[in-house]
Parts: sequence; C-alpha cells; structure tokens
Amino acid sequence: MDLIKRASQRIAERLTWCIALRDQAGMAKDLAEGKDISEVYGLGEAGLFDEFFYFLDEFGIMDLFLGLDPQHTQRSSNVTFPAVILIYVMRIVAGLAFFWHIHPVLLRSQPLMRIVGFNGTQIRNGTSERGKQKSCPSPDSNQNSENTQDNIRGPLCPDSIAAYIQAISAHALERFFNRVISILAAKSFFPKRIDALLDSSEVQSSEACEGCGSVSKEKAPQVRHRKGRIRKVIETVFGFKLWVVWDPVSRLPLAIRFATIEHSDLDFAREVVTQAVSNLAPHATIASLAIDRGFMDGPFLWWLADTMQIIFYIPAKTNMNVYEDALSLLDTGIAQTRERKRSIGAGKNKTTVMDRWHVVGIEGLISAGFYGEKGSGSHENRSDFTPNPINAVVVVDDPYKVNNPNTDTLVILTNAPVQKPLKVYDGYDARSEIENTVFREAKQAWFIQRAPCNNASAFRAHVYLTIITMALTTAFQTWMDQQDKLEQAGKETGIRKFRQKVKQENGNKLILFDENRYAIFDTYEVFILCGRTVLMPTGVPETITKRDILLKYGALLE
Repeated sequence: MDLIKRASQRIAERLTWCIALRDQAGMAKDLAEGKDISEVYGLGEAGLFDEFFYFLDEFGIMDLFLGLDPQHTQRSSNVTFPAVILIYVMRIVAGLAFFWHIHPVLLRSQPLMRIVGFNGTQIRNGTSERGKQKSCPSPDSNQNSENTQDNIRGPLCPDSIAAYIQAISAHALERFFNRVISILAAKSFFPKRIDALLDSSEVQSSEACEGCGSVSKEKAPQVRHRKGRIRKVIETVFGFKLWVVWDPVSRLPLAIRFATIEHSDLDFAREVVTQAVSNLAPHATIASLAIDRGFMDGPFLWWLADTMQIIFYIPAKTNMNVYEDALSLLDTGIAQTRERKRSIGAGKNKTTVMDRWHVVGIEGLISAGFYGEKGSGSHENRSDFTPNPINAVVVVDDPYKVNNPNTDTLVILTNAPVQKPLKVYDGYDARSEIENTVFREAKQAWFIQRAPCNNASAFRAHVYLTIITMALTTAFQTWMDQQDKLEQAGKETGIRKFRQKVKQENGNKLILFDENRYAIFDTYEVFILCGRTVLMPTGVPETITKRDILLKYGALLE
C-alpha cells in the first residue's frame, strides 16, 4: 500500500521512540535454552524508535510528554495516555496526510503497537468489546482470510485518540512547549546571541470548524491574460493564526502563540517575543529580530529597541513619509556594494553568473514620527514634539530587483548602526527562511492544517504538537551529529554504548516480543540461537556460534 510505504519512509527520515522494556541478553538466553517466544516480526520502521527514545529520555522530555495527560475521564481504561500521545506523535512523524490514516498505518502495525505497550491480543482484537460488529463473517465465506492486515482490529480506535488529544488544555500545551525549549536552550542547542525571525501564518480550516475565526480580505482573481486593471474579489477565510519566533541557525522555534484567524499580526507580537526571551534565559539572548510589514507599529518597534534592547529590521511601507525621505537622501548615504559568483545549470549547460548588491545606509531620519511610545497621533503636531531618529537602508540593487525590475525599492528601517548597510540587508533577508522552512514545510510535509477533529481545541493541540515534534526531530539530528563527532574523536558517549546494541541498518533484523519484553536480533542470530548452523551469516563464509552471540549480548561472561 502506497500510504504505508510513504509513512515508513517518513518515519525513517524523522524517527520516533519506544517505551517497552528491552531485554537483549535475557531473550537471547531464552532462545538458546529452547524456550518459546510469544511473537516475532520483521523489524521495519520500529527499529528506528530506539535512539530517539534514548534522546528524549536523556533530556527529560519524555516525562513532559506524559505530563500532558488531560485526565478527561474518571472511568478506568485499558488505554493509557502514554500510549495515546506516542501514537499521535508517530502520526505526525509518519507524515500522515489525514488523521484517519493512523488506523491502517499505525494501529494495525504489530511492531509499532507492541513498542508502545500493547500485547498481541489487544492489537488483534482491541482492548474492549465496544464497537465490535454484532455479526462476524463466517469462516466458510469466500473472503480471503490470508489478508492478515484486515483481520487486525487495532488496540483502540482513532476516535478515542482524537478525544484524548483535543482534551489537552491550552495551558498545558503552552507550558509543555516552553519547557521543552528551555531544556534545549540549557543543552546549548541555540547560539549565545540569536538573530531571530518573527512571523505569523494562517492555519486554515473549514467554515464548519467549531470555534474557528474568520477574516475577509481582497484577493486578485486567477486570470491567465490580464489586460489593464482587474477588480479584486473579497474572499472569506476560516481558521486560526500561528505566531512563531524562530532561530534560523539551529532551525528551532523559540516561542509560539495560537489564536483565531481574525487577529492582527500585532495582537500577540509582544507576548510571543517576551516568551521567547524567557524560554532562552539565562542561556541565550535575542540580539536582533527580522519582521515583516504586518508588524509595522511605532510603539512595538520602540518597545523592542528601548525596553527589550533588541535590534529590529522591518521594511517601510511605500506610503510612509520616512520611505520618501530615505529615497530623497540616497546620494548622501553610506554606500556599500558586493559581488558574488554562482553557478547555474549542470553539465554542458552549466554557466556562471555574477550577483550584485548595492545598498545605501542613511542615519538619523526624523520623519518617522510614529516611532515612539505613543505611536502616531495628534501629539506629532505639537511644537514641542521631538521625533525619535531611526536609521534606514535603501536597497538600490540586488538579485531580486534584477529579476523583478518593476517592484518598489526596498527600504529597511532599523535601530542598528548602518555604517555597514549590507549587514542590515543580510539581517532582514534571512526573514524569508521562516516562511519557506517553517510554515510551508509544516503545511505541506507535516500537515499542520489536518487536525484530528474539526474544532478549536483539536486544532490547537495539533499545531502545538506538530511544531514541537518538528523541533525535536531537528534537535535529535543535531545531537546525533554531535555524538558522531565525539565518537570519531575517540571520546566515550552514552549513545555509543547504546549503539553497540542497536544498529541503524534494520533491513535484516527481527523484533521478538515476550510479554512486556522485546529484543532485536539479526535474522541469522535467531537461527543460530535456535540451534541451526548458518554457513554465511554475513554474506561470506564465517563461523558464528551460539556462544559468540550470547557473549555479544552479555548473556555469558568470558
């Protein structure tokens, strides 16, 4: 099935975790002694969970996941929240486009469900009698009984998982997210001084979504051949809005906020920046913040510069006085140019082009009367009003301007020095990364707009869990790279010992279950432990005995 194959590939790329007890030595000894083993399966993607679990456990993040338990029912149940939250995060990591895909892909997977704590009977028949059909097909029916996947009911239904997820409170999600970021900051996943990015994005839903907001906006119609001016149409969009402060170096979020879609960008701007600073303290600080025109507000910019001591980069709007002022002073500013070669095409079609940048820094503009604690207003007309000076960088030429010659000249406002205006340009230019790396990736590859239920609580939980899972998989990959470098330098690491038990190449491995234990073996090891001789266990003539395997896993001492 293509759906399952795609999920397996995404799991392999992003990784997940496990909570069952691993007993490699004990189960190797049991096999050698001829004891029966309950179940055995091909390892598949389940083998990729181990190292990620080690990472989460090492940093104390797994306990935070389990602390999200909403305890929304007082009735005793065979289904525990740890299993539910792990299954849901598996859904996110697997990149399942629709929530209901978890039933054929995850809930019917024997290895994956055993990993999160369900036994074979629960996986095949469910954890309760509820929901079973009153009449079952006869064994003598013409249905193909060999399709074992269809005969597996799964330990629980998707509806019960959705009920748990949407019951997680907003306060618990926020506290969980902030605590995870604080842990990553304490473990030096962020640089000491961060040039951060702030932006917001719509998380759209249907009109039927309970608790969603709506906003009407102008949109140009999609017309192939436009002649003259075309009247824009009014479009109403339903859903929610997400604010993210992001670090482009570590590729990790610093803070997020979630609200209905009708809120303006400025409504949660101060709140999310304050939270980001709090999450990083005392291990890192935000040095600068690149923002878009939607955050253009004099009191907010003044708050960043005066109260938070953060450098800002924001493009001026073309109808502002400060925009015209900066263009008129172009000849008196501090000019700086840059040229870089780059290659385009490949093979015989490969050519070299020269990119050119020409920017001009202008200091002390006093035509931005809105830049202050009071913002815009009648006080600007008073005789004793003194505007706060602001700096600007005019982008005369850059690769984007070359490709789009009819666009307006970009003027970047900042409170940073402009003696080297290219530094300001580069600081703002990084802002596009949050749109391409975070929002587009979250929507197209992680399906952040596909919540388990069509209501505000489900959307909130899904958005928070998706963003934090994206962050944790990124942090995990960074951590693994660090461990690899330490190992290559000959230094002992915790994961190094762990890797001696589990290899990343799992195509020829089997996973064995016995009650609440499991173990992972190479296929040839299982045969040898069961008393058979394998002439070429690794593809070449070689003698590996039962004793060798027992020694390898610590079941025997030399």
